[in-house]
Amino acid sequence: ILNQPKMFLRLLKALVKSKLARRPMLPRDIWSLKGLIAGGADNGIYREKIKDLWGRYPLDVYGCGEGVMIAMQTWDYEGMTFLPHLNFLEFMPERECHKWLTDRTYQPELFLLNEVQVGESYGIVLTNFRGGAFVRYFLGDVIKITSSRNVKLNIDIPQMVFDSRIDGIIDIAGFTRLTERVIWQAIENSGLAYQDWVVRKEVGEKPLLHLYLEPKQGTTIIDNEAANAIHEQLKKLDSDYADLETMLGLRPLKVTVLANGAFQSYIAKQRAAGADLAHLKPPHVNPTDAAIDKLLTPVS
Repeated sequence: ILNQPKMFLRLLKALVKSKLARRPMLPRDIWSLKGLIAGGADNGIYREKIKDLWGRYPLDVYGCGEGVMIAMQTWDYEGMTFLPHLNFLEFMPERECHKWLTDRTYQPELFLLNEVQVGESYGIVLTNFRGGAFVRYFLGDVIKITSSRNVKLNIDIPQMVFDSRIDGIIDIAGFTRLTERVIWQAIENSGLAYQDWVVRKEVGEKPLLHLYLEPKQGTTIIDNEAANAIHEQLKKLDSDYADLETMLGLRPLKVTVLANGAFQSYIAKQRAAGADLAHLKPPHVNPTDAAIDKLLTPVS
């Protein structure tokens, strides 16, 4: 560092800034970003943390390997705007998605971009432009239309947010439908020091929302305390979930605490079995019995 006086001066200024604020040094003390983009289901969950660390909110982008870029946030940080130049997009109502996935001979109803309805959720069906290989390819993602246009910036294209994977939804007693994002946000809001998690619906005498949670190294999580904390956060985030308790007397959440290293052990087992990169980790929502068994196997 002494050989690079500009960097040394920048770090010194950052150190002084953090000391005056009586907190640890943060990336925003060192760098002043012009912009930051992020993609993934957890964007909204870590949005405030990213702002605190880097000094700016991230701009959301939504894309995939099959279609590259599908939508992105504009500079007003509102909903994402569809990019109609790379793919021809069709929209399958969520209820139609479930019918079609159950019976592949079923002909689902599809809508064009100018036909989608505000407040409705859709599965995306794409056809590549410019010589791409995919024709009417169902992505398996569910998006929600938040507005018919961006009024502030005068953009006449529907606005969207990513909702969930079509198989990443848990229905409890026909009362509430919990997505990966809502469950993840509840875990984050609970303040628990966790490493990773999976959750699935288990059916017995009563429907059960079973969360498997690995604590961070060197920390302890008590299962019933964790269940109470996350249950309260779910009630705040999802009014239908709250009604399960007030109207039906149900508290469906159960937490099983995994051993430290459970997820790393799972990844090691998957690598040894020759799994590809996309299957090294279990899905957060509705993992298979085999995946749960691997996570519960004592870490060697």
